Amino acid sequence: MSKIIQSSGFNDTFEQIYQDLAYNYGCTYMSYVYEHQSSRVTHSTHPEWNSIYFGDKLLDRCGLFRVGKQFMKLNGYNETVFRWNDVNTISKDEFEINGIRTEFNIHNGLSFGKTFFGSKEFLGLATDKHHTDFPMLLVHNKAEMDWFILRMRRVAFRESLGLTYS
Repeated sequence: MSKIIQSSGFNDTFEQIYQDLAYNYGCTYMSYVYEHQSSRVTHSTHPEWNSIYFGDKLLDRCGLFRVGKQFMKLNGYNETVFRWNDVNTISKDEFEINGIRTEFNIHNGLSFGKTFFGSKEFLGLATDKHHTDFPMLLVHNKAEMDWFILRMRRVAFRESLGLTYS
């Protein structure tokens, strides 16, 4: 179904993976976080939004983060996938964060979260406000999404070890 532009020899970059998602699914936003012990690797296609979100600690007051964390903790699951449009805001902060996200034209997103072997991994993918079927498109192609996440994990692991490829 899709045309994947991956590098040979497991030399992917976050940008190559994002280009595959953009080409195949119409993705216009990608944010990935991988944490293991004291190491954290992040990548975002919107560095200004990422700087505000993490730098101003909006993450700690974000409804998306709240829902993902609660779901995994309360239900004892180590993995979650949810549509952003299904998350109800419960505070003024959450409402304001959604508004700021909208200013960056980040809409109709889907979040993936996973904990495994002491590691945490989070991926947010989104598009513009007109591509309302974007989350379902990703869910219907879950096997391919898992492949994209594996590719990102390899890039993050290399970066956490200080290995980079040109």
